[in-house]
Amino acid sequence: MKAIKSCVNKECNSYIHKMKYKDEYVYCPFCGEKLFYVCADCWMPLDHSTEKFCPDCQKKRTDKKEENQQKMMDKSVKAAKAVGTVAAVVGGVVKNGKDIIKIVKK
Repeated sequence: MKAIKSCVNKECNSYIHKMKYKDEYVYCPFCGEKLFYVCADCWMPLDHSTEKFCPDCQKKRTDKKEENQQKMMDKSVKAAKAVGTVAAVVGGVVKNGKDIIKIVKK
């Protein structure tokens, strides 16, 4: 992933509208300040251009992803239990139904 290059001058229209610039740009076309690589979430300046998110935002994203995966696992376990219960009930009905048929045939 590659970081976003943008203006960090809080009074600049470029910063207010969260405009992104190509690597060729060195200075902001609106205010003339030097452009920096910024975090895609919090717009905080980054030390390098290799990552798209700052460590704090990356941790938040990782935690949220793990939380969502855990929720999905919990839901799938509940669904599997429900399917197992339904299968047991249906199996019991079928078994009782066969017994009923045997009784009726006699």
